[in-house]
Amino acid sequence: MSIQTLNVIDGHLSAKVRGLAEEWAELHQIELMTMWDSKEFHKLEPLA
Repeated sequence: MSIQTLNVIDGHLSAKVRGLAEEWAELHQIELMTMWDSKEFHKLEPLA
């Protein structure tokens, strides 16, 4: 999944899983981009 566009770029996800992944990534998109650029990774909160 592309962090910038939230589109699946490889593989297949069911509609339900894709929706959950998109929702989570959208909530954390800025933090994900920061981690990707800095290579300083840490855990993020799951969906509630």
